[in-house]
Amino acid sequence: MPPPDADWRFFRLLLAAALALCAAYAALVLGQASYADVQALGRITFHHGTYQHLPVRVSAAEFSLAQRLALGGAIGLGLLALALAGRAGWAELMRLASEVRQALAGAGRQLAALSPAQRWAAGLSLALLTAVRLYFSLIKSYHAEEVATYDFFVSRGLLAASSFYPIPNNHVLSSTLGWLFYQLSPAPWFSLRLPVLLTATAGTVALFAGLLRFGTFRAALVGLTLFSWLQLSLYNAAAGRGYWLLMTLAGLHFLALVARLARPAGPRVAWALLLATGILGCYTVPSFAYVVLSSTSYLGLAFGRRRAWAALTRTLALGAGGLAGAALLYGPLLLLSGWPLLLTNPYVRSSSWAAVGRELPAFLWFTEGVLAGQRTIGAGLFIAVMGAFIWLWRARQRVELAPDLRRALRQLGPPAAWFVLLPLLLLTVQRVLPPERVLLYKALFFFTLLGLLVDAWLRAHPGRGWAQLAGAGIALFVGYQTFTMHRLVLDNSRQRAHVDRAFAWLQRQPPGRVLIGVNETALHFLFLTHTRAPNAPWQLDTNSQPGVRYRYLIVAPGYAGPARPAPPARPAYANARNEIYVLPAPGQPVPPDPAWE
Repeated sequence: MPPPDADWRFFRLLLAAALALCAAYAALVLGQASYADVQALGRITFHHGTYQHLPVRVSAAEFSLAQRLALGGAIGLGLLALALAGRAGWAELMRLASEVRQALAGAGRQLAALSPAQRWAAGLSLALLTAVRLYFSLIKSYHAEEVATYDFFVSRGLLAASSFYPIPNNHVLSSTLGWLFYQLSPAPWFSLRLPVLLTATAGTVALFAGLLRFGTFRAALVGLTLFSWLQLSLYNAAAGRGYWLLMTLAGLHFLALVARLARPAGPRVAWALLLATGILGCYTVPSFAYVVLSSTSYLGLAFGRRRAWAALTRTLALGAGGLAGAALLYGPLLLLSGWPLLLTNPYVRSSSWAAVGRELPAFLWFTEGVLAGQRTIGAGLFIAVMGAFIWLWRARQRVELAPDLRRALRQLGPPAAWFVLLPLLLLTVQRVLPPERVLLYKALFFFTLLGLLVDAWLRAHPGRGWAQLAGAGIALFVGYQTFTMHRLVLDNSRQRAHVDRAFAWLQRQPPGRVLIGVNETALHFLFLTHTRAPNAPWQLDTNSQPGVRYRYLIVAPGYAGPARPAPPARPAYANARNEIYVLPAPGQPVPPDPAWE
């Protein structure tokens, strides 16, 4: 007879409390702002295909009404949570606290049980990984999405970070963390890179402890090492804004699912972690919905097979509650930016069935290749690992496996494979082919499977030669990924150096108004102006203003639009990325350029 599931009283209280907290945060975002702050959003230049301003369509009366409704909703949900609590509800919360302590104590015992050699291996791996992440975080030049995040959202206040949704503010929780760090120091590295580095480090430790709890030491170390040193993982641990936050939450969400199925006697902490990570993950990046759908469907199938209808109902309610909580957090964004900006994101726009049919095979091959470590041939490793796992799973009854490895394979293997494969089906049905970074979280589960396979192989072949070969393979993988990352960083630095030199030249010139309409160059010039020359005596425009006489014009080499001075005019400064023209004083009005409007 299985242990009883968490009481419905706890489950209702959990959902009500979570929704109340989400509503309270939305009320805080709106309540701490004035209508003048809302109007200020309409004066922020941002790039969304072209340089634009957010059309603020909310009146002062409507904003005031939204503030009152948000506060009333938060109070109402808070009162509901208190009503559901009562004496019995507080007892349920005490049971949750007890389960949390037990889970943390269990993870601590697992780490304490490691041998000295294992502790050294894990500690040195983490120290080396952190040092390399810090190195790339310090030397990598800021890319366009980072500088836009800093200029348009992080530095503009909580309302801008939480409610202003042109890309790249599609990582709202990450922008909010950046805003918090910005309050301590406005230095770009402190508010852009340090939160990412801390998230990646804490996430790595938490994921290792979780994988060790339900897996084996070797499988956890191998799987997390390969995942963490993947070039995309290194990149996003240095300059990825919200992607390591997404990957950490996805991993914790997965581990909560595993805990819910593996330890039915203590379900409260698993339910709570599933709900919290689901809400925060969707608020980090909307594509976290794939993670929520993966967990909800897997748990639903598992409970359906067991005819555990109460648990199945709670699983569905939990998935819906996670999406509802994220929707409440997005309330200020939906009020001020609206659904169109959220739903016209080019990364979620559907293609035609014909286009998907043509592009899907190449998309799958190259995407899974990148997530396995090499764009061209990595898909071969993906196919080999998935095939080997399927074979091992089917043969597990007749293959001799140590008890701890058999338990790890049973607890981690099927859900990891589900999390790897289901998003591919969902994308096909949606007819959406996103960039690799959107699916990077899947690599964690792929390398978890690979770690289990490596552990199983080395136990079946205990000779010293196989262990050395596995170690050499991991070192080769790590070296290749680091080399690829370093080459990318150097290339980015060379490209950024062209912008820096052009900006330095402009700083030495007499004051004058500047028209700059080159997409990424304009973002970097705005960023450099705010961070290096905040008191500069010249103004940058990204769109030509009627009747304005410009002194300087910056265009890309080869640009042939109507704003370029006619031959034989030559730029006063030129490099591979920029040409700067000095217009005759007092200058002439620069005609509006349709390419920039």
